[in-house]
Amino acid sequence: MSLAGRVLLRLRQLPCSVSSFWRQWWLQLFSGSSLRYLEIGAKNRFNVPVRSDGSGKLVIGNSNTFGWSPATRLGNGEILLQPRSLEAEIVIGNGNAFNNNVSLICMGKISMGDNCLIGDQVLIYDCDWHEIDPLHRNRSVGPIRPVTIGNNVWLGSRVMVLKGVTIGDNSVIAAASVVTKPIPANCLAVGNPAQIIRSIE
Repeated sequence: MSLAGRVLLRLRQLPCSVSSFWRQWWLQLFSGSSLRYLEIGAKNRFNVPVRSDGSGKLVIGNSNTFGWSPATRLGNGEILLQPRSLEAEIVIGNGNAFNNNVSLICMGKISMGDNCLIGDQVLIYDCDWHEIDPLHRNRSVGPIRPVTIGNNVWLGSRVMVLKGVTIGDNSVIAAASVVTKPIPANCLAVGNPAQIIRSIE
């Protein structure tokens, strides 16, 4: 079955309370997509456009919220979920709240647990998109390392999470921080590069 067909099937399985407007919106968003696999759970809310024009796998769990109307936004507040390669995967759990203009882009895998708060203009990448060597800078995307965000994590506004990072459950990353190394559970991290400043009891 084609991707458009699978999306249409899932839309038909949604409860009757879901308006025909949202059904049409989903069809317009994903019917022309080149994603190899798309799964969308129940009771998700889309307050801003969500775009996914990659080639990989996108899984969205249940009861997530994408975009927040009262918050700061650039343009229409679009959120980008882009598994770029055929092997790439973005897996989002349940009950997460995404602010506006968030981007998750990967060549390998980005996974997020449940009940996370994601601030506006947060960027999550699993590679550097270029090699460092000046003679070969445009040869490849560089090393690819998965990114894992645990449960109940709060990423403040304009946080950047880079390749190979794991953020443990309940941790908080302060606004405008750049996370380059793993952060354990129950910690508050701040800065560029982000450093743990205290535990969260």
